[in-house]
Amino acid sequence: MMIRFSEIVRFGRRSDVKRKADRGEAIRLRKTGILSKDRGAKGGTSNEAGVTYERLIDLANKVESWVRKNETIDIPQIITPLRSIIEKDLVGPLYTHLSFTGDVGSKVKVPLAAHFIDVTVLSLKVGIGMGYDDKRLLDLAMIAFLHDVGLYKIPEHILNKNGKLTEQELKVMQRHPELSADILSKVDDRYRWLADMALQVYERADGSGYPKGLKGDEIHEYASLVGLVGIYAAMIKDRPYRERIEKNTAIRNIIASSRGTFPAKVVRAFLNQISFFPLNSYVKLNDRSVGRVITTNPNLPLKPTVEILYDSLGNRLAEERIVDLSEQTLLYVTGSIDEKEIG
Repeated sequence: MMIRFSEIVRFGRRSDVKRKADRGEAIRLRKTGILSKDRGAKGGTSNEAGVTYERLIDLANKVESWVRKNETIDIPQIITPLRSIIEKDLVGPLYTHLSFTGDVGSKVKVPLAAHFIDVTVLSLKVGIGMGYDDKRLLDLAMIAFLHDVGLYKIPEHILNKNGKLTEQELKVMQRHPELSADILSKVDDRYRWLADMALQVYERADGSGYPKGLKGDEIHEYASLVGLVGIYAAMIKDRPYRERIEKNTAIRNIIASSRGTFPAKVVRAFLNQISFFPLNSYVKLNDRSVGRVITTNPNLPLKPTVEILYDSLGNRLAEERIVDLSEQTLLYVTGSIDEKEIG
């Protein structure tokens, strides 16, 4: 299934059934130790990540309130928690939290807030892979968190439409970068560069993007990075007009579609950091066992750490079995599996 690059900003509410399932799975993973303190994550702990995620949701809700009331966004309030994430080295733990628990237990009222946080955390992870220093990471985080604020000005019947947009509705939707830029142009002079970035996130290197059809070096690297991450973040979540796309399939779609539309070094950093087999995706091993990816390895992207769920005969394991494939010479991944195929 190929996804259109324009199909990344429409949102729908997650069902109560899905939320309960996620909550139950998060509890199980904590019991197994997969989400326990310091497991597979540099810096902060999973508990700190959970608390930080809740604070980011509160912050996103504040941004929504400011925009809907036509109030100026208070940029210093945005900077403080984003800088804290970078200084406390919480990007890894937050990425793990998002991968395994998403918005479980959070105060998510509108999926836009969760999407903004997904894009921010994923952008920071890729930015680390690009070798950005703390200042550049903070700039990147600000762009990722704020570039889509214009979506709050899009009518909900278009944003949440359960079906294909009409030509006129698509034109309205594609105005949101300009709406975002207008909102961000009203902030303190020191941060008005954010408005320029908001206009570039949906541009593509081959000129196929919008709103201005910019090409190549006319697009800032930050904007290209956030644009690519935004596509992936949208693919792997449910939308009113389609079900989520399985993570491994989303990665393959990005590989197939990104040539010529995003800088090669951004794509490489994305693949190295998110991996060919992303966290919480399912894989089949050469001994026919099936597992879930619980830790990725940027240096060996084809050799993640896997929680084995089913043995070679298809029997569900009663106890956890964790295998670091980077330490295995005879065991390796042969392919990915859609979660729907898991019993």
